[in-house]
Amino acid sequence: MDQDSKRGVAGATMVISSFTLMSRILGFVRDILIASFLGTSNVADAFFVAFRIPNLFRRLLGEGALSAAFIPVFTQYHLKGSQEEAQEFLNSAFSFFLVVLTLLLILGEAFTPWLVKATAPGFSRIPPKMALTVSLTRITFPYIFFMGMAILTMALLNALKHFAIPAFSPVLLNVSMITALFVGYKTGNVVHALAWGVFVGGILQLGLQISTLLKKGWKVKPTLHILHPGVLETVVLMLPSVLGLAVNQINTFVDTILASLLPPGSVSYLYYANRLAQFPLGLFGIALGTAILPTLSQHQTLEEKEAFRETFTFGLSLVLFITLPALVWLLIFATPTISVLFQRAAFTWKAAQATGKALFCYALGLGAFASVKVVVPVFYAQKDMKTPVKVGVATLVVNIVLNLILMVPLKHAGLALATSLASAFNLVVLLVLLEKRGQGPSWRAFTRATARNLPALALLTGGSLLYLHYFPFKPWDSILRKALWISGALAQGGILYLLGAWAAKSQELRVLGDTLFRKTGMKEG
Repeated sequence: MDQDSKRGVAGATMVISSFTLMSRILGFVRDILIASFLGTSNVADAFFVAFRIPNLFRRLLGEGALSAAFIPVFTQYHLKGSQEEAQEFLNSAFSFFLVVLTLLLILGEAFTPWLVKATAPGFSRIPPKMALTVSLTRITFPYIFFMGMAILTMALLNALKHFAIPAFSPVLLNVSMITALFVGYKTGNVVHALAWGVFVGGILQLGLQISTLLKKGWKVKPTLHILHPGVLETVVLMLPSVLGLAVNQINTFVDTILASLLPPGSVSYLYYANRLAQFPLGLFGIALGTAILPTLSQHQTLEEKEAFRETFTFGLSLVLFITLPALVWLLIFATPTISVLFQRAAFTWKAAQATGKALFCYALGLGAFASVKVVVPVFYAQKDMKTPVKVGVATLVVNIVLNLILMVPLKHAGLALATSLASAFNLVVLLVLLEKRGQGPSWRAFTRATARNLPALALLTGGSLLYLHYFPFKPWDSILRKALWISGALAQGGILYLLGAWAAKSQELRVLGDTLFRKTGMKEG
């Protein structure tokens, strides 16, 4: 893989990560406000379930099935066919999913009570909580329709290697929800206003993608020819990948069901902890997986086998270079981070400690979570959707068994730990299968790159432990003091890791630095 290709993947990852960072910061602002207004009450549990139902569908489509199936098929039409053939395929795909999502919306609204009961069976013990969850879900469910259509246009833009607008899109949802929180605070009905914020956020995201697509010269026209061969191929590829690529999201869904059977607040503890664990995962793991799939699909279409393998190897080493320091940092500073972000008003120190335990357990699996996001696109670029789904089913079984074993002694933290262990199982099995096919990464190059970064990781770990020892965290300090404390912890850890990587002449750091210099118009000295 030449330097230009590496910079291309790294540059796309940086673009996606930058906008993802913006979205995640606004997401934390949103969650801080929700925690302040709703805490970990029954009302909060009701909203999180109502939000998770459509959000799960969004993640299954947006971070997996539709994009993974659409991009390789579109790339084939675009590179080996004509612009007209690619446009015809796009129109048919748009029309097909318009029909499917409309039917899904109708069914979801009609069967909302049963959907909620299946998602959070423990809520049935508290009728008002169940009734509120059903009411909120009916408001949030149309988000599936808007986002399903938006995701199709995002997949097209990503296939064309236009990553900025799709990455920026989630910002609109967070802005809508934050606005809704203040409107709800003024009107005295925060939770229903928040649900309407989700609804409006979906409309805004779809509008942005459609307008961007038009500016790029691609018109989306409804057609009656919805059974285009490319659409049928996309659907065939997509259906199994819903489970295979998005197994982590389904694991989270299982966690919600079991957490509803645990003491009140358990759903909320897992929600806040998972949100924080998802921050580095979304910022780097998902971003890199999104950026690398079009390049892998291009290599596969043009039958560039060696370039394909080198891209895979580089992606795997890059994602670990970025996520392993985040893993170590979260393990050491899990509870202080939760306290700084959420401990105020209805969110107590006790809630912060309980959430911190879940975050610690989620952080253990961060490296596996992120690596899976790079490994699975290797299968999808080759249009192999069956293998990940088989491994996904096995992983779900492992997750459920571990959930049932660990939730008794460890409560909600056991559910988080089970998810991490199941993800590690998923990663190992996928890599073993690729290796048996002779399609695994170049282990010599990967090991050399990873070993070179280990001293930097050790420097980060030692520095963070010393920081915690000499400057112990004080949960009752003011928000400003705690914010300064966590900022100091983050700064010293980041500086030590970067210095260690620079001293070791890290390949990943060099590529990222070179890409950043080129994008900002600077030159290396």
